[in-house]
Amino acid sequence: MRIVRGGAKGPAGLGIETHRESGNAMVVALLVLLVLTTAGVAYVAVTKSEKQIAGNQMSATQALYAAEAGITEGVHRMAYPAESLNYIGPPGLPVAGWGRYIVIASGRSALDPDGPALASDGMDNNENTLVDEADERYPEVLTKQTVNASALRYPYVRVEYKTQGGQLVRFGDADNNPTTPPVENLTDGAPVLRITARGRSGNADKILEAEAVRFPLLDVSGAIWAGGPMSLNGNSFFIDGHDHAATAPYDTVAGATPVAAVLTNGPVTDVPMTSSQLDNVSGVGGDASVQRSIFAYDFNALWSSISTRANNSFTGDQSFSGSSPIYGDLAHPKVTAVNGNLAVTGNWTGGGILIVNGNLTMGGGSSFTGIVICLGDVKIGGGSSGDVAHVTGGLLFQGTVVEDNKLGGSSSMYFSTEAINAAQTLARYTLAWWRER
Repeated sequence: MRIVRGGAKGPAGLGIETHRESGNAMVVALLVLLVLTTAGVAYVAVTKSEKQIAGNQMSATQALYAAEAGITEGVHRMAYPAESLNYIGPPGLPVAGWGRYIVIASGRSALDPDGPALASDGMDNNENTLVDEADERYPEVLTKQTVNASALRYPYVRVEYKTQGGQLVRFGDADNNPTTPPVENLTDGAPVLRITARGRSGNADKILEAEAVRFPLLDVSGAIWAGGPMSLNGNSFFIDGHDHAATAPYDTVAGATPVAAVLTNGPVTDVPMTSSQLDNVSGVGGDASVQRSIFAYDFNALWSSISTRANNSFTGDQSFSGSSPIYGDLAHPKVTAVNGNLAVTGNWTGGGILIVNGNLTMGGGSSFTGIVICLGDVKIGGGSSGDVAHVTGGLLFQGTVVEDNKLGGSSSMYFSTEAINAAQTLARYTLAWWRER
């Protein structure tokens, strides 16, 4: 049998095999197809990966924003004690161990990984007078945002006072020198606030920590700061620069550093004393504790700053008496501003900051706990021994061209860090630092 081979013949009449070239072309085509397929798969994979990365970055950013919103709510709800619907701070004076959880739903504080440590910190965190109970936690309050699909998901915001060794850490004038900046300390100023917020979005989970401080509204470094001459009447009055408790019987604070009874803007001779009055003016240096101040207040700036924060504002001359409403106390300080002259009598009481853009007269059993600021002249306690006026904290007056400043009767001016600290809580919180952890 003869086999006939196909294909063209060359000039010599020999057959040329073309099926080998066809096989090579197929291999090349398959290789090209494989390369294109691999490139396509790689492109899809890269696109999908980039989309996932972008999605993860968006979720992380959203979780961070949620935690930041939690910090913001915590600061706001501690800033304004007068906002009874929003304020979550302690009902009385700040105490070590106080705290709250702001949550989007009850029970979410259990997500706090640091929560169990509250059961062994040596403080009463749930305010039932017992210390270090099993599962002790700060109480929960619900967020003020509307919780729906659009809500920022911060499961909990932990708001607490910063402590050190079981004591409140404060921010204020620790050296009684207004020319130096305020610092963290354990005695002067408003408590430092610590806030921890957790934010979630998708698989992203962020925790932010922040600290907020209240910058002092003003520094008080003496029982009285006198902007002009002051006359002292009789010997029933008392001006004391030793640190006193802010409540009766106004005991002196053991170990506390005394300040001057009177700081004067002018020479110390602006507060003349008789020999029988020397022991009525006591403080740093002993009796007759009068020093010339190394600083001066800008009273107009104080009025502009503090009057805008007033809880109670009055225009024109005013008279407060025992029948008038009580404008603040030690545990609930308020700012009371009078744009005019003020006369206070009849066992009237108040607390926080009292600022008068005019002249101030106090007597008749009136008392104030905190800081009293007068842009005019002051008359405290009248002339008779039974005419009583009492300021616990500090009194600052600018004086006027009249310079009719008098202190007498049975009046008393006690320097009190406790009362001044309570007044400083009327300042607004400002973030000092924050970090992501």
